[in-house]
Amino acid sequence: MNIEEVDERDSTWEQHDSIYRVYFAKGVSRAITTVDVSDATFSEVHKWAKEKASDDTLIAIALVGRNARGLKGLTWLFGMDPNDRPGSDIELRMFAEMSTEKSCT
Repeated sequence: MNIEEVDERDSTWEQHDSIYRVYFAKGVSRAITTVDVSDATFSEVHKWAKEKASDDTLIAIALVGRNARGLKGLTWLFGMDPNDRPGSDIELRMFAEMSTEKSCT
């Protein structure tokens, strides 16, 4: 983890109407169901996803956004795409985070 003190005035815009993409990966086969959630805070989405998921389901949550060309993309906020194999140290930690979620509740 890298921590750097910054000037809070260095950003030029804010967005409050976020769209979150929630992945539910069920069972050993990790059958995926995805939903987009809007009109909610991250905490509300995370709580809802944990309550909706069964014990054998991994959850991951991303912020849905668009790049300068208007193409849709994801910024992972909790976990990572369950279809992907972790390929870096941070991805290993992200995968571990979503894998241990059920044991923390």
